[in-house]
Amino acid sequence: MQRIHLNKVAAVAFLALAMVLSSCSRGGAGRALSSIGDNVDHIADPAPNNPDKPSDEKPSDGTDDNSNGYQRIALSWETSSKPERAKWSEYLHNIILNKWNTLLQGADDMDIFCPRFDSLNNDQRANVWAALFSAVSKFESSYNPAMRFHESTMGTDSVTKQPVYSEGLLQLSYQDVRGYPFCEFDWEVDRKLKPTDSRKTIFDPYKNLDCGVGIMTRQLARSGLITVKTNAYWSTLKSGGKYNRITQIASIVKKLPFCQK
Repeated sequence: MQRIHLNKVAAVAFLALAMVLSSCSRGGAGRALSSIGDNVDHIADPAPNNPDKPSDEKPSDGTDDNSNGYQRIALSWETSSKPERAKWSEYLHNIILNKWNTLLQGADDMDIFCPRFDSLNNDQRANVWAALFSAVSKFESSYNPAMRFHESTMGTDSVTKQPVYSEGLLQLSYQDVRGYPFCEFDWEVDRKLKPTDSRKTIFDPYKNLDCGVGIMTRQLARSGLITVKTNAYWSTLKSGGKYNRITQIASIVKKLPFCQK
């Protein structure tokens, strides 16, 4: 009897020791991974998973999108005759607030678009950025998600092996997936469709917006500027460029009540 009792005690002690050692091992591994991550200067694709597209069952009235009272101001592309555009706005606000939220830190030239940006809260700052992207799309594509423009000076698209076309709301290209792997344009699917087919992934307003916002986020990480003189992705935001529409874009953003002095 005594031997059996001791064996039970030893078994219990062994199990307890194993659990402690297992816990320590997991904790140590976690700390090691954290240390490695802290020392990484650049991750090829740091973007988190895409937020869900707005549900058709959830109405968007441009005022109160979240239970916390978040106030979304209607964007320049929204009209009563194009109700789907309110969904674009909802999605755009979502990715700015959650996926690409480093934009909320602002830019060195943000005062061009919203002089009071530094004094705003994050909800207001998200409204500023959303207004800016909407305004850019006005001059890039006239709010047309199926707009195509042949870039005659850009040669051949490295993905399609065809002449480069800028497409969609923010006028992006298939080859963007090479430099910006978070862009979800699928040429293997789209090549089977006609160039003007609205089902193309690059024409998807949600994919197009997400890619464009990500590209701007990367630009700010490099230069800290929205308007740049060299290596500008959008000619409408190229400072001093022939096709820049900086003044017009800024005038749209400045209409936000909290941007006015």
